[in-house]
Amino acid sequence: MIHNLPRTETEKITKHDNLSLEIKNIWKLNNLYVYLSAISAGGVVTESFLIHLQKTGLTKNILRVGQKTILLQTCHTVRKFLGNAPSP
Repeated sequence: MIHNLPRTETEKITKHDNLSLEIKNIWKLNNLYVYLSAISAGGVVTESFLIHLQKTGLTKNILRVGQKTILLQTCHTVRKFLGNAPSP
């Protein structure tokens, strides 16, 4: 659901906070930036995803490829479900 997207992104950041600290300590880094994002089943992304995309210097093509992948997987899941559903 789209309305859960910001909450999902916040949960991901919280869950990966300890991991990022551990990586920072293992590699003895002064700074470590972890950009986590969430894409909905319909391919919607949060504003922070676009901001992170710009900060990393990646093109919007990455976004399009990610959205296409998510949409295709969603379609596959729906088709699989409907294919296994009993006929009326």
